[in-house]
Amino acid sequence: MASVRYESILVEQALSREYASELDTVLKGMAGLNDIKPLIREFEKVFAKYIGVKEAVAVNSGSDALKMALLAADVGRGDEVIVPNLTYQAVALAVCYCGAKPVAVDAMKEDLEINPELIEKAISKKTKALIAAHMFGRPCQMDRIKMICQKKNIILIEDVCQAESSRYKGQMLGSFGDMAVFSFSYYKPLSSCGGGGGMVVCSENKSKRIRRWMQDWQDDGELLKTGQRFAPMALMDLIALRVKFFHLKEIIKSRYQAKALYEKKLGGIKGLTIFKDQAQTESVAQNFVICAQSRDLLFDQLIKQGVMAQKAYLPLHRMAALKGIKKKFPVSEWYADTALHLPLHSFMSQDKIEHVVACCQSFLRSQNL
Repeated sequence: MASVRYESILVEQALSREYASELDTVLKGMAGLNDIKPLIREFEKVFAKYIGVKEAVAVNSGSDALKMALLAADVGRGDEVIVPNLTYQAVALAVCYCGAKPVAVDAMKEDLEINPELIEKAISKKTKALIAAHMFGRPCQMDRIKMICQKKNIILIEDVCQAESSRYKGQMLGSFGDMAVFSFSYYKPLSSCGGGGGMVVCSENKSKRIRRWMQDWQDDGELLKTGQRFAPMALMDLIALRVKFFHLKEIIKSRYQAKALYEKKLGGIKGLTIFKDQAQTESVAQNFVICAQSRDLLFDQLIKQGVMAQKAYLPLHRMAALKGIKKKFPVSEWYADTALHLPLHSFMSQDKIEHVVACCQSFLRSQNL
């Protein structure tokens, strides 16, 4: 069997003719490249309606979206921002970019999402914002987190980069916070062929400010505030998203099926922990996370069998760039030492999933003898 990769090009290959047709239509309807703006506005309206909000902004990447969300919240030097300790490093680096301090909070063992009970303990007089990063496609406990932020007058930013199309209590993620950020990079359900990102901004003044940052050549003052040029979404990313949006239901269905098959085949195996959706949540997976005591040996075995698994993210407190974090994070430590991300992508075949499962089962049974 060919290698089982973390991402797939199956969707891109299947849609290549639609991409070409859409690009041809769009280019023939443009008098200049700046004519992309109406097309971007059209996509923003469609995406906002899908999330269930009034307005969305299309940007260059999820990382840029997170930086602009923090800047729009006036986060700066001397401020603190509460973040999950178990998250992708770009979350903490965006906080550092603004000159603020990331304050890490540990996860819950049952779903690896930020622990609401620890959030209040992390709040100080310097706390300006909280980033609720929905990790591994699963929702954070948004009702509890939103209540804390409202009580303490803290700006709530949802990081939906790993959980686009997932829901909490029937409500689409990205519709809970004061702002939300999305990534459309190539392994997401709604993805371009490369980059692209999105934002949801509840405040009209903040959304206007963000749009100005993507036209900083017109405003020296805003350029000095941001310290960099924020680019709008690129044409090819927009083309892919416009096409793929019409196939999104099929894409999501395929990921639900892949997740369900993994859960059925890997559930109940001694020495292996898997994570199912919590009550009143619906997750669209971007990988399948497992935890095993013999993780490193299992990883080596999977690689030998052509399964391109990935080891755990490095928790923030272990990052060299954030050496000042000295608290204890037992759940993050457990995840970091035992977790693997198994491949899961759109339209992943049953044969490939069963090959990954068979490799895991064979190894774990040999360890349990």
